[in-house]
Amino acid sequence: MIEMSVGRVAAAYAANRSPIASGVAEAQAATSPLSAAGRTDAVAAGAESDFGGFLDKSISQAVDTLKESERVSLAAVSGKASAQDVVRSVLAAEMTVQSVVAIRDKMVQAYQEIMRIAV
Repeated sequence: MIEMSVGRVAAAYAANRSPIASGVAEAQAATSPLSAAGRTDAVAAGAESDFGGFLDKSISQAVDTLKESERVSLAAVSGKASAQDVVRSVLAAEMTVQSVVAIRDKMVQAYQEIMRIAV
């Protein structure tokens, strides 16, 4: 199994996604017969419905879950959160990390399969 941190995967994704996404948006804007306002709405709607937008939103939610878990754990140390809240937030964080790792493994596996294709 390939060992990569979630942060490295997210950074690689962001570095590789930004030029492509902006290039696609520019190409769509140049070829679209829509008005300027219509183009803006179409690009915004496309950004929300594409896979990259979905992935961005999911990663942001995962990071928010982990930060919330840390916040609740620190609150418990100072006596401001119950043990039940800590267990609930830690379990949510654990499930989030397991999901992110599973998605990362699938992405790496798909990349390796693509690289094995003879051209």
